[in-house]
Amino acid sequence: MIDHPTDSLHVLSVLLHYPDEELFNRLDEISSVAEHSRPAEIWSAIQAFVNELNTHSLIQVQERYTAVFDIDPKTTMNMTWHAFGDNEKRAAALAHLQHNYEQAGWTRITGELPDYLPMMLEFLAICPHPEHTAAVWQCLQGMQLLVARLEKKAPVYADLLQPIVRMAAERGASVDNGSRPPQENA
Repeated sequence: MIDHPTDSLHVLSVLLHYPDEELFNRLDEISSVAEHSRPAEIWSAIQAFVNELNTHSLIQVQERYTAVFDIDPKTTMNMTWHAFGDNEKRAAALAHLQHNYEQAGWTRITGELPDYLPMMLEFLAICPHPEHTAAVWQCLQGMQLLVARLEKKAPVYADLLQPIVRMAAERGASVDNGSRPPQENA
């Protein structure tokens, strides 16, 4: 059962990875678990996404995923690209994210860059320390541009990401106001 927003972040992370047979075999389980998501906005986004996946074959979903996220840099899942493009500021942001992961005692086990969205969501789902998650949430505040691009190209992905945009904005506002970010496990 998904009782905390962090559990929902884990489900979103799973759904945003490259679709494979294991994911397709777990869609009913994901749908069942998602019924208990908090907030309800996440449940409806997950349910709509799972319903969409169920209407296509695995190869169709894989082709779409590749066309949307791998071919066009404007819809990449590397979040710092949306803020900086490919330059020194992006390199600094990537190094900062990596440093945060290391400070939290977390080691990346894939070859993805530190700003890969599914990996960031997985980190947020398991890291209980707001001092380590603040930089990740700050990076996610730039998702609105990605979501806007996805609304035209792949609306089902845009809808799946919209709750994350809202959560990132809430956490960013609390940091900007000098208050402590909400506890992810609360």
